Amino acid sequence: MAQIYSDPLHKSLKRQFAIVFALVVREMTTRYGNKFGGYLWAILDPVLTIFILTAVFSTIARVPPLGRSFTLFFTTGYALFYMYRSTSEQVGSAVEANRALLNYPVVRPYDAIIGRVLLQVATLFVVNLLLFGGLYFVVPFEKMDIGPILLASLIAIVLGAGVGAANIVWFHLSSTYQQVWGIINRPAFMVSGVFFLPESVPHPFQNYLLWNPLVHIVGLFRTGFYPTYRAEYINMPYIVGLAIFSIVFGFFLVWLYDAQLREPK
Repeated sequence: MAQIYSDPLHKSLKRQFAIVFALVVREMTTRYGNKFGGYLWAILDPVLTIFILTAVFSTIARVPPLGRSFTLFFTTGYALFYMYRSTSEQVGSAVEANRALLNYPVVRPYDAIIGRVLLQVATLFVVNLLLFGGLYFVVPFEKMDIGPILLASLIAIVLGAGVGAANIVWFHLSSTYQQVWGIINRPAFMVSGVFFLPESVPHPFQNYLLWNPLVHIVGLFRTGFYPTYRAEYINMPYIVGLAIFSIVFGFFLVWLYDAQLREPK
């Protein structure tokens, strides 16, 4: 009896795996193309931003807010922010980019989302490996704690995927919301602790700032590169709970509006 039920389940899982794998391959082709320049830009985006931040702020101040290297400080801030932003943007456009394939009942919006998340994780792994690997030869790290680094990265990607999944539905239902979201989301870089420390912000503005989960996640990420940095403002239950809620809520919305998402706007 168990064999009877397990065979259809096995076939279903195998089919969905094949669909997701095919979507990942398709995403690689459409996003990066067959030219090396497509992959190169994924690396140049954070590198150029970090270079500009380092060049600007090093002329204004003698020492960075933390440590001795402006480059390391901005890299540990922007790399984490880039994980969240790029994941939310890629997931947010997953269904629209694969709309033609949704005409096939076997392909679900979930498949497009999972395919993009898998490709995004692989891309971010390579980008950060090259980014921090190259940085090590310029600014050797005193000590690197891999635990907080991986945990912060995971939370940022999960939060970005959750926000992106929810935005798939909101963008589809309202083009006005999509425009408003773009306007509201632009200052996120300025208030996420990328180029400053939350401890330097005076009260009561610091309390308002800490409502932004990215501030906590960036701080957690930095503790993996700065052994003496405590970042006591980090609220782990808050950011972990928010990340889990966002991914569950986002996928619930996609499930709820499955039929509408298959239709053009």
